[in-house]
Amino acid sequence: MTFKTSFGVIFLLCITTFLSCSNDFELTEGAVDTPIVYGMISVGDTATYIRVERAFVDENTSALVLSKDPAQLYYNDITVKIRHIKTSKDYTLKRVDGNLEGYQRDAGAFADAPNYLYKIKKSELNLIGKDQYKLIVSRNDGSVLTEATTTAIAPYANEDITNPGPTALLSFVNNLDYKLRWFGDAAAVIHDVRFIFYFKEEKGGQITDKSLSWTVIKNHDKNEYTFKGRAFYEFMQGALEKNPTTKRYFQNASLEVVSGAKEIKDYISIGQANLGITSSGEIPVYTNLSNDGQGIFSSKTGFIRSDIGLANVTLDSLRNGVITKSLNFQ
Repeated sequence: MTFKTSFGVIFLLCITTFLSCSNDFELTEGAVDTPIVYGMISVGDTATYIRVERAFVDENTSALVLSKDPAQLYYNDITVKIRHIKTSKDYTLKRVDGNLEGYQRDAGAFADAPNYLYKIKKSELNLIGKDQYKLIVSRNDGSVLTEATTTAIAPYANEDITNPGPTALLSFVNNLDYKLRWFGDAAAVIHDVRFIFYFKEEKGGQITDKSLSWTVIKNHDKNEYTFKGRAFYEFMQGALEKNPTTKRYFQNASLEVVSGAKEIKDYISIGQANLGITSSGEIPVYTNLSNDGQGIFSSKTGFIRSDIGLANVTLDSLRNGVITKSLNFQ
């Protein structure tokens, strides 16, 4: 694991949507042939995608011009493999156009077409939780450009999410604490937790399905989180339009936990280290890639518990409580 302070690369990681965030780093200086890698493995995914690009510098051409040239942005002479450490077996990824795989690259400073990624299907590489895997990026002559190792996080089991439990109703009481609690693989050390609330909305005789996503906590490093029940009603009140002619009917909720490995936690910790008025002005850059490679290769997992109901006391407060009465839940 390497920590660097540099003006060469600013590499921003999005834990659950890393493919869509790949325009968020900038390349201004550094070696002509520096590999830049996004790599996130998950036992539950149907396919693994790895993004490999390169830093570039030219004394006569602006980086903004070079970044729009796919010939400068992508390697054409590399092989990308993932090695299962326990068996020493290598699995070669295939280069694909992410735009054709459903991962459209956002318009920005970098060329958005083609959008090259390296892919391997679950049927070819069946990741095993708690086993180690090494990403190897090498030139076609066999020389290693960069490599990194991570441990695949074992997926959550249903019983790992202990509150709310598998059959529990959500009970948010205005001035009482509500504790979320989950357990699982010890390699999962940083967590995002959100609720999605589903309801029907009736306007002018037309009924439509609606949903709201509430991120309760992000980048949390413990396996539990406590908040006041009042926070639920304040979220609903702030997220919905107040209209006496609109009727709403609560249906159910889902709970989603997304967890990441140590490399993700280190990236976030280092990235925040120099923020604030006491910062040095330099931006610390985290990488766990070898040979001056920049980026991150890590692991994540997720769990969704669906069809969670609200306790009667919570439904009553949603309909008649002072905070949400104006939302006209029936």
